[in-house]
Amino acid sequence: MKKLTIIILMVLGYSVAISQPDPKVFTTSDLVWCGLDYSKVKCIGPDGFNDPYAIKEQFFRSWNHLMLSESDKYNFKEAYLKESQTNDLSVVMERNTLPKVADLVIYDSYSIPEEDLQSIISTYELENAQDGLGLVYIMETLNKNTQHASMYMVFFDIASKEILWSKKYISKAGGFGFRNYWARTVYETIKASGDDYKAAYKSFKRSSK
Repeated sequence: MKKLTIIILMVLGYSVAISQPDPKVFTTSDLVWCGLDYSKVKCIGPDGFNDPYAIKEQFFRSWNHLMLSESDKYNFKEAYLKESQTNDLSVVMERNTLPKVADLVIYDSYSIPEEDLQSIISTYELENAQDGLGLVYIMETLNKNTQHASMYMVFFDIASKEILWSKKYISKAGGFGFRNYWARTVYETIKASGDDYKAAYKSFKRSSK
């Protein structure tokens, strides 16, 4: 039974590392999308990642640009019930130069401890936004063996750099071509986290009455 449960979770995708959202996540109507942060990511399963240089130099940028060029599909504003969305990818574009190509692909399991998220967010100095509600996806793994990617959804206060809500998602890859195959995991995470946001928002509204 336990094995069957694990298989079902891997097929559907799932979330872990739940923390209680700060009310600011719900009361702030405008969202600043800060991008996909690959600074700590690892690619697991070398057979699926035979060109780590291209992953760093081409695809980190390509995946981030895809979120903007196909914003109707990757719709963060709609998923999180916001009135408006602005984009400031200045930090992630710089941070995504940090991984060493030689260390990008690994054989073993890997995770980013949730307590490390705050130290990452504390480095964020956005070019165009000095305050407001920020959202970033901190990418953890692209796992060819399981055909899933893991990432943290992180809402944070831009001015104080305080994390307001973080949650880890493990989502299934799919699609034609390397870019689309792994971009699918972000799309699935937007859907799953959007559902979680809406459920948490309902609870927040009930408790606020």
